[in-house]
Amino acid sequence: MKLTVRTYYAVLALASLSDDPLVEDRWRRIEEIAKARGISESFLLQVFQDLKKSGLVHSKRGANGGYALSRSPESIDLAEIIEGVEGPILPSPSEERGGNGNRHPASWRGLDRIWEDIRSEVREVTRGHTLDVIAKRLNAEDSEMYYI
Repeated sequence: MKLTVRTYYAVLALASLSDDPLVEDRWRRIEEIAKARGISESFLLQVFQDLKKSGLVHSKRGANGGYALSRSPESIDLAEIIEGVEGPILPSPSEERGGNGNRHPASWRGLDRIWEDIRSEVREVTRGHTLDVIAKRLNAEDSEMYYI
């Protein structure tokens, strides 16, 4: 499994949205998030399109529009974010080719079960990291930075 910069940007952007989730009608604009996190606006827009398709954010047009989380940060986990921007976590070779697992030799089935065990472990770990905790860690790291 390879996590790309797309996943990093998605996590950083969603953490920005989780800063004040209880504020009603708090919509964050791409420009605001990009500037705060040092991310390219055009690339961040692409990431948000993926996040919207996966149901993690809502968007609102207009002068007071932008993006907001679709659920509370406590109910969004890292596995959902990864799958929202990268696709399935650790797909097997047969899944990557669009197969149903029955199109390869029977000798591969044992390896498929091992692969599924590994995927389950990775998913369990990533599900244990929720957006609220990630955002708190990012904010704590930011406050510890020293500027000269």
